[in-house]
Amino acid sequence: MISDQRLRALVLVIVSAWGGRAVAQSADVSSDAELSKDSVNPVTRHITVPLRYQAEFQDGPYKATKSTFELDQAVVPFRLNEDWALITRTKLPGIVEPPKKHGEHWTTGLGNGYTTFFLSPERGEGLYWGGGPVLYYPSATDSALGVHRWGSGPSVAVVRRDEGPWVMGAVANNIWSIGGNSNNSSRTDTFLLNPFVSYHFADGWSVGSSPNITADWIAKGGKWTVPVGGGVAKLLHVGEQPVKLAIDAYYNAIRKKAGNDTWVTQLTLTFLFPD
Repeated sequence: MISDQRLRALVLVIVSAWGGRAVAQSADVSSDAELSKDSVNPVTRHITVPLRYQAEFQDGPYKATKSTFELDQAVVPFRLNEDWALITRTKLPGIVEPPKKHGEHWTTGLGNGYTTFFLSPERGEGLYWGGGPVLYYPSATDSALGVHRWGSGPSVAVVRRDEGPWVMGAVANNIWSIGGNSNNSSRTDTFLLNPFVSYHFADGWSVGSSPNITADWIAKGGKWTVPVGGGVAKLLHVGEQPVKLAIDAYYNAIRKKAGNDTWVTQLTLTFLFPD
């Protein structure tokens, strides 16, 4: 028989171990500030669904505005065991594309989407990471909006998130086409670096920057697009549903073609599911 004293000690050890494990697996998201911080974490353990409208100004020979309506890196996590989780992030754009040449027409439809599969450890001590493959879909409905080929490549994410107001990190990937011929117009070889930093206030407001730095390795002429800018966001509640509204603006300090695609604005509505 176990004595009462030993039984109480055993219960205390089990409760302490469980409590420590719960803290390691999932950050506290009980406050607006913590929810706001969690929304920008690429390897969060909570479902996030960002819906974004993006306007790219001075696109093409007519200096028109390219509009993109997209599911922007929606996160769905899966717990594998006590030590590891699988984090999926999905992007799927709908595009209204201006003519690329004089005399051509506008094009509307889906672009190429992709899902990233991050294998991420449950414990991080304020520094969290994930790594894994990207699966690139042949979802483009027109050749002007993307390529009709599958693609894949490696991706990695690192984020610094603790009890303080700052969240910072980066996501990077490179995607190559799979199979098919070597025609550049039907191939993909693109690099993405998304550094991010944000400061979160106690009332749910935040400011930050999250530019998508890209390189198109098979493009003729300029290959890099490097935006500079940032934005402001607010965590709100619609009934019991937490949502985050953000507006950002970026100037493409480096771009593939001088005079084109100078400014980008983004309006993002993110639905958060902390439970």
